[in-house]
Amino acid sequence: MCSACCKSCKAPPGCSRCPPMCCSPGISYCIFDLESAVFDTRHVYKRAVIELASSYNRSVPEAVLIQCGPMETAEMAEMICRKCDLPVSWESFRFQLNERTSDLIANPTLMPGVERLVTHLGKCCMGLGLVTSCSESMYCTKIRDKEDFFDSFSSVICSDDADLKASKPEPDVYLIAMRRLGDAGPDCTLVFDGTPKGVQAATDARLPVVMLAEKDLPCCWSELATLRLETLEQFDPEEFNMPPYSCTEPPPRKSKSPSQRGSQKSAGSQRSSTVTKKAAADAEADEGEEEEGEGEGQEVA
Repeated sequence: MCSACCKSCKAPPGCSRCPPMCCSPGISYCIFDLESAVFDTRHVYKRAVIELASSYNRSVPEAVLIQCGPMETAEMAEMICRKCDLPVSWESFRFQLNERTSDLIANPTLMPGVERLVTHLGKCCMGLGLVTSCSESMYCTKIRDKEDFFDSFSSVICSDDADLKASKPEPDVYLIAMRRLGDAGPDCTLVFDGTPKGVQAATDARLPVVMLAEKDLPCCWSELATLRLETLEQFDPEEFNMPPYSCTEPPPRKSKSPSQRGSQKSAGSQRSSTVTKKAAADAEADEGEEEEGEGEGQEVA
């Protein structure tokens, strides 16, 4: 159970085995952004833009692709059409971009390390929330065949949620997520987000945030993040005073290697065996000499 000194960080409802490390002080709740911290869809828009521009025999400069990072789809479509001189209106290009990205993220893969982390946090009685920029119906489509994993999240905020009035970079989505997690507060809640607007939203909600940024994302776009990583495989829970993985995972098996003592024993056994064989050979030789001596004595008699 939570320790008596735990004031702001309380165990999630129904939790009767909350480890002390998550109570005083530290993180008791985590909120994940679906598109950039659970599913690895950070490269989807980049790939879609390149493919669509190529269909018009145009190439997109790397600098323009980097600029697209924090933009909304409409803003991105307008800039691509202008910078690459596409023979199509930006409204039409936006529609094509939405269609192509929907195809690419129809069956997204999980972010490396997220399954291990979420499983670990669930076993440690952490309250887990999820926010997404897609509607509830689209969310159900995205998580198909992964329902068991997503059952770990006790709260999910979709874009068509009745309480959500403004999208990122406004902090509304994270404030709602905290409220629905129960006793979650800025001093015991950690956010995982991979977009500059998401980091801005979490910061405005006064929440610490781990940014899962692409390698080539300019550092100035992650300045507000508490920690910047490329994937969740690099995340160490102990940095935020959360229970270490060793609390819920069996220790790695140590490979057996011959010890020095064992080697010495083996060498000693070999020496002992050699001495024994030599002694036996000497004994046989001595017996042979005695028999020959007895035979010569009988002949002389």
